[in-house]
Amino acid sequence: MLATYTNLNAISTNQDYSTASTALHAAGTLLERGGFSNPAYTDAILDNYQHNGAYFVIAPGIALPHARPIGVLKSGISILTLKTPLDFGNTANGPADLIVALAATGNNDHLALLSQLVTTLSDRWRYQQLVAAESAAALYQLLE
Repeated sequence: MLATYTNLNAISTNQDYSTASTALHAAGTLLERGGFSNPAYTDAILDNYQHNGAYFVIAPGIALPHARPIGVLKSGISILTLKTPLDFGNTANGPADLIVALAATGNNDHLALLSQLVTTLSDRWRYQQLVAAESAAALYQLLE
């Protein structure tokens, strides 16, 4: 279950950001608040975006930003839902309204987390429920 990879400090719902970079910074800050990383990892996520573009928009509406484990303290995810979808520049998958920032200490953790995320987020009904959650507690409960 994805709930084991996050906590209420790492979840924020129904937020509004004017740029993709500010939303990514917020998702990284949530990882920090959740105890999964330090600011160096947030910087690495932003650097990845600036240098590699929006490769992390993995499906319609879903962004999965991540970086090398610089500044990762333990594996986990932050979840940020947006009032208004943001265009990250990925024409194939369009704007995203669900940002799941991934921090992993190594390849094995990275693959385990990705597997759980794909299983959960490939269910379109589950994705819609996550985006519609009105609070961090409600969203967390959907992950249990």
